[in-house]
Amino acid sequence: MMLAAMLAVAMLAASPALAQDEPAVVADAKAKEAKAGGATAEAECKDGVIVAKAGGVVAKAPCEAPPPPPPPKAAPPPPPPPGAPAPAPAPGAPPPPPKQLPPTGGSGAASLFALGAGALLVAGGLVARRLVR
Repeated sequence: MMLAAMLAVAMLAASPALAQDEPAVVADAKAKEAKAGGATAEAECKDGVIVAKAGGVVAKAPCEAPPPPPPPKAAPPPPPPPGAPAPAPAPGAPPPPPKQLPPTGGSGAASLFALGAGALLVAGGLVARRLVR
């Protein structure tokens, strides 16, 4: 019976979401636009202005055009002639010491005391329950 009540509540809560035909809000990152009901907003910077429309209201915000792409990089220098000997590699720095966790402080008497007190409370409750029956 309880399972049927839980199922009924779950169906009641999910019914508005299941009844919708089309999503009310559509946002497209590739097209840089969003639509919700009759409102639209475009995130493209056309003529230095971003435009959003909702009903008869039009909102405009200034924007900056994206910067031009950087110039191509210069060609790398030519390799040395094959007859030249390769320079010897410099000795590497020693590896850094391995990372260690901070010390925990060990197990103190306080934690063992709290564990014992909890066990005594549970045992006392069980004994009291048995005595009452």
